[in-house]
Amino acid sequence: MNNRLKTVWNVTKWEFTRFFKWKDMIKGTLFFLAFGLIGGLVGIWVATDSITIPDIAVHEYGDFDRDHFQSEEFRFTDRTDDSLESITEELESGNLDGILSIVSADSATIRMKSERGWLVTLRQHLQEQRTDLKLQEFNIDASVYETIQEGMVLHTEFDNGSESSSADKWIAGIAIFLVLVAVFLGFAYQFTAITGEKQQRITEQVISAIHPQTWIDGKILGITGIGLTYVVYYAGLGLIGMIALVQFTGAPFGKAILLINPGLLGLFLIISLLGILMINSFLAGVAATIDDPNTSQKSALMMLPIYPVMFAFVAIFNPDSSAIQILGIFPLTSYAILPARMVMTQVAWWEPAVAILLLAATAWLFRVWAGKVFAVGMMMYGKEPTIKEMVYWFRRT
Repeated sequence: MNNRLKTVWNVTKWEFTRFFKWKDMIKGTLFFLAFGLIGGLVGIWVATDSITIPDIAVHEYGDFDRDHFQSEEFRFTDRTDDSLESITEELESGNLDGILSIVSADSATIRMKSERGWLVTLRQHLQEQRTDLKLQEFNIDASVYETIQEGMVLHTEFDNGSESSSADKWIAGIAIFLVLVAVFLGFAYQFTAITGEKQQRITEQVISAIHPQTWIDGKILGITGIGLTYVVYYAGLGLIGMIALVQFTGAPFGKAILLINPGLLGLFLIISLLGILMINSFLAGVAATIDDPNTSQKSALMMLPIYPVMFAFVAIFNPDSSAIQILGIFPLTSYAILPARMVMTQVAWWEPAVAILLLAATAWLFRVWAGKVFAVGMMMYGKEPTIKEMVYWFRRT
């Protein structure tokens, strides 16, 4: 047993080191930062050159008071005494950005050379002017209008537990997202490793000396380790960036950290890790049956981990429905749905316990199935096993 564990560790370490290159990862990060810096400088240059305060000639003010028709977003010029033809010539020559003609408080026309992004802001300004005019017309005090616009504050009370903090909800969403990132990274490396070795017929020589289950165990653990390492690395970079942003903006980041429930965080980590191992075990078995990932229809199976995440969004609307409760325990969907449920409603203590046990058992079952599929599938060339045959091997497991 000790020799087998040692062999699994050696395969795991070999799979990890053959794909994970920390120097390349740091170089990639530096390139990303360099391109981001270049893009930021170019963006500042473009914004400085392109984004200016529009010069708007007002040919008619309509019902509005011209003395109060000013805005920091625009440079309005009173051109009511000039002819429309002369103002149009200035517009065509580029000296003006637009000609505004206000017919009444309900209708106005803006003439421009082409579509402009500041039109939304202009509409808001006109709406504010119209609101002030109507308040005066109907003799409504501005403070009364502001009170009406404030709306009602809705306080929430729950019969089942208390409301989760925003920090817990963010942690749950991040955990689900990181599972997907780790899975897709692992999927790419699995197809590169397993199908590449199958095409080159390297595995035939290896499994003559190493048991197929030991070989596939090392691959699953090594590739899972790669995905988790990248996730931790980029999560660390994101945390550093967030801390830097907090220092710059003075946002209450420290208070948000204190709102995180350590118990929920621990459960999210366990569920996420087991979910990644379960999916990687399944995908390893699928990869062992594929001759060419460029033409195989089984490559579409990589999209399966996305479906539980889609169901997790449904949990936001009704986390206490029977279907969501069942999917929160069912091992193929619990890694995404259960964290969403736990931050939306009160979950019985046995639900996470059962979900974790089922996840662990399913990950172990897929791991054994992947070993059987790997032992047979890596020796099959020219004809990929059908779904029926794969189900048969799973039943034998």
